[in-house]
Amino acid sequence: MSSRDHYVSQFHLRGFTDPTDNKPHEPWLWVGDCSTRSIERRAPKNVAWTTNLFSGPGGLQDRASSLESYLATNVESPAAFALRGFLSRTSGQRHTVPAEVGRYLAWAAARSVSMRRLYQSWIEDLPDPADTVFVEPPPSGFEEMTPVTRLHRMEHPTLGVRDDVRSEEVDALRRQGWRFLLADDDFLELVHLQAWYFQVRFFPRLRWIILEAPPGGCFIVGDRPVVWGLKDVVDAQPSALRHPNVQLFATLTRSVALYAHHPLRDPPEAVSFREVNRVIATAATRWIAGPTRSVVLESLTERAGS
Repeated sequence: MSSRDHYVSQFHLRGFTDPTDNKPHEPWLWVGDCSTRSIERRAPKNVAWTTNLFSGPGGLQDRASSLESYLATNVESPAAFALRGFLSRTSGQRHTVPAEVGRYLAWAAARSVSMRRLYQSWIEDLPDPADTVFVEPPPSGFEEMTPVTRLHRMEHPTLGVRDDVRSEEVDALRRQGWRFLLADDDFLELVHLQAWYFQVRFFPRLRWIILEAPPGGCFIVGDRPVVWGLKDVVDAQPSALRHPNVQLFATLTRSVALYAHHPLRDPPEAVSFREVNRVIATAATRWIAGPTRSVVLESLTERAGS
């Protein structure tokens, strides 16, 4: 049986529902299509999902388990509880982001459909292994992920597609003009690896600032709910999080967002909610969503002009 797997969790999406809707039915968000710029109302359960996205084990030790179950139990449930407590405090009492929310954001940053496209492009841009510079060792706990040996899929512009490529053959074939095609199992393992790096290596190095939307303003969320980059570059590889000029944006609800920067740089004097929304909208590939039609339309317009 197929399942709807959300790459932006429903508890996260509920933070962006229309606050004026007080009727006895499921709350909705205003969802804008990045291609057509059409806007419609949708319930959180009908946004940010795809079929069987996390049905495999990823890097779990138990190869019979699914990443979907792992996320529900170990990532999403603790984060939903911690986020409720975090939001229940007044703004002056929100000094640090709960660890459970930080862990969820690490997974949210790694697991979206938009990220799958970026993983594929980054793989195609990988240098020859002989030219690769080893930057730093894997984070603690990395060794617990179960190594898997399987065949890979590669494509050549004239020779077609092969589904029988062993891991040790990949680099040699790339030198001969073959392109690595990211399969579902490859994606799940990349998600798991990248989320672990975000959680343990990259995110703890940043300085995090909690932002409040001003009266009359609100934040949006997109199909990439966590965005990092340099200036207007929003497709930078995760290694950019080491750069002194890196900035990271994540929206938690329509009224609360996070901004992170490198500790070697001072933060800007102010980060406006419009700037946050512009970055979230620019990084999105399919949709953005928010609590009002007007803020979604404004963000789509900003995206079109960027």
